[in-house]
Amino acid sequence: MYWLQRKNAIACCLKYQKIYQRMKASEPQTKLAQKLAEIRQRSQLKEAQQLLSDFGIPLDRCLIFLPNTFASERLEQWLSQAFPWQFGQIDWRKVSGSICLSWNNYDEAASAFNCLCKTQQFGNPIVNVMWFSTYRPIIEMQLDLVQISLAALLAEDWDTWIFDPASGWCVEFYHEGTIGYGRIF
Repeated sequence: MYWLQRKNAIACCLKYQKIYQRMKASEPQTKLAQKLAEIRQRSQLKEAQQLLSDFGIPLDRCLIFLPNTFASERLEQWLSQAFPWQFGQIDWRKVSGSICLSWNNYDEAASAFNCLCKTQQFGNPIVNVMWFSTYRPIIEMQLDLVQISLAALLAEDWDTWIFDPASGWCVEFYHEGTIGYGRIF
């Protein structure tokens, strides 16, 4: 009986020792994964800063929310839950009081956006710019900076959303030449 108990105790110890060794072996992998994530984030931040510099947007007047961070996921979630979606774009037919416009080039889109900003009396709130690509950061800046560089911002990706969660509005620039505007409040 004693030997059976001892044998079971040894087997149990060996089992936990193997688990410990596996955990210890995975520590370098975990550290490596963390290091790679840090390098990726630094690279994404430098790329975003360079992008804003190329647009002439002062870095000290912006916040950059890198992909897969709490802040970017919170903003993505707000946009996806605040408006009805269909086929990768907001379904403006289901947004009461929405406005839809057409555009053929970036200059037309910028002109239509500036007109929309005036008619809706947006003022100069802090807004978020989000692109279709999930690899792109979300940029937070004042609306006047967006207006100045809108053509360049739109040229960065297929679809672009400019939105203000505090006021509950969004402007969507869809790649097939439409601008949609709506407010949820």
